[in-house]
Amino acid sequence: MGKLTTQFLGFEMDNPFCVASAPPAATGKLMADAFDAGWGSAIMKTVGPVEEPIINVAPRIQTFKKWNREIAMQNIELITDRKLSVWLEELQILRKRYPKKMIIGSVMAPGHEMDAWAKLVKEMNRVGCDAVELNLGCPHGMPERDMGAICSQDPEIVYNIVSTAKSVSKVPILTKLTPNVTNIKVMAKAAQKGGSDAITVINTVNGIIGVDIYSRKPHLSVKGYTAVGGISGNAVKPIGLKCVAECKEATGLPISATGGISQWSDGVEYLIMGASQLQVCTEIMIRGFKIIDGLTKGLEKYMDQMGFKTIEQVKGDLYKNITSFDFLLKQSGSEKVKINEETCTGCNICVVACKDAGYDALKLKVVKGGRKTQGERNVADLIYDNCTGCNLCVAVCPVPECMTLYDSKEPFPYELHKSYAGNTLVGK
Repeated sequence: MGKLTTQFLGFEMDNPFCVASAPPAATGKLMADAFDAGWGSAIMKTVGPVEEPIINVAPRIQTFKKWNREIAMQNIELITDRKLSVWLEELQILRKRYPKKMIIGSVMAPGHEMDAWAKLVKEMNRVGCDAVELNLGCPHGMPERDMGAICSQDPEIVYNIVSTAKSVSKVPILTKLTPNVTNIKVMAKAAQKGGSDAITVINTVNGIIGVDIYSRKPHLSVKGYTAVGGISGNAVKPIGLKCVAECKEATGLPISATGGISQWSDGVEYLIMGASQLQVCTEIMIRGFKIIDGLTKGLEKYMDQMGFKTIEQVKGDLYKNITSFDFLLKQSGSEKVKINEETCTGCNICVVACKDAGYDALKLKVVKGGRKTQGERNVADLIYDNCTGCNLCVAVCPVPECMTLYDSKEPFPYELHKSYAGNTLVGK
């Protein structure tokens, strides 16, 4: 078997990458295209009860770009508008055509209609799905119908839905939760109590993608109006990592991670944090199914560099290192900044950032030679006693590893420098 082969909920996948339940899995044909391209698994676009009419608005998708690169997307698209009967027929065909691909059904029903949940789960079982994902996370359109995110904002509803699904399912159950809650651990524990075999996080984050300041209308506008929709893309990865860590710590269940995976290294971050499966949506919508080549080749190269032979070796438990501020305070030392004058360009970015963020611990100084020049040039210089090791300069420096932190071994906590400790407005 290939190096990227991995187990998830008892199924052996070619690789950990999965097409998320979204427009890229809107039809059986698209799922087949994904499998042909090399994706290890795919989750159908969520289907609801037969009697629920699904009508989408237009337009319903917009992106936020930075440096001509999409870093976030808003959608106000609903679950599938295709008939359940059509989906069931296509899933049966997919099962026969792709016996070695993990096919996951995705269902949604009102939070207080257990019979509807049970019926949908049974249908997914009947047509050969390897697992069923319960979509409790859609943030728009469906909550008004007692469906979607409203279901995973109440632990009792989460428990009822999951326990109902588990009671009728012969295959594993994944519970997809919304990040739009005060404490996702509570919802994850409710899903675990109900018998969920795994947790999927995150669904999209509530938001508005932006405003056109000249037309004075939302960027995602239906005749000048918009709605709070789901934000996805690389910008939400920090929220996804946080939710993976919290859900893994709270339950210990396998995690199917989704949220901001745009390149192989994003997937590795999730694996190290504690995830077992990696769902991708937005990047497929922007770049297409062929991105799987870069994802798998990048992951394989990383494994070779690290000496890992299997995906199991890549996986980690970094979630155990997510702790409290008080604990971090006990670990902290008196960090100081070290500047590599050979690579410093004297751009002044760090000096301005430090000055206007309050610490004023950097200045420019003149040195001779270096950086392929014999003349004088400016480099950043540390005002040692003013530095508190906050890491802002390291974060904003455009030259990789030009600025680094080191433990000065001085007493902690640090003492504020004189110009900072007293009344800063004296003499103003």
